[in-house]
Amino acid sequence: MSIHYEGREGEVAARIWIKEKYQPVLLLQADWIYRIGKEWFLVEAKHQEPFKPPPFLGTGLPLWQVRARLELQRELGLRALLFILDKNSKEIYWQFLDNLEAEEHYDTSGKKPRRVYPLSNFQKDPPLAQKHLLYNFNSKKK
Repeated sequence: MSIHYEGREGEVAARIWIKEKYQPVLLLQADWIYRIGKEWFLVEAKHQEPFKPPPFLGTGLPLWQVRARLELQRELGLRALLFILDKNSKEIYWQFLDNLEAEEHYDTSGKKPRRVYPLSNFQKDPPLAQKHLLYNFNSKKK
């Protein structure tokens, strides 16, 4: 079993334990938390294909995650950065969630609504070197 798989197993166990022991109103898992100077930031990272028009070419998050991240920012001042690795081009799109919320966005309907933001509202960076994208959860290394 790889160290990555073991780590994931620990994360799942912690989520179950927290839910059973404390019955939280809301349970979030940050992908990354970083600090620049004295300011802390939270990163929500996604690896997904762009949302196709209409209304626009975009990307986003499940609506409940948007609301939860913005609530966290209001209550704790922890600003959320949305990081998208485009599944096709491997380009990186990123922007702070509060900046995205201040601009045009679209909510899908259905059982699992998503909030979609135009790609034009994101900063865009080139793909990472390929060696950084070979992360393999199914590795048989021990």
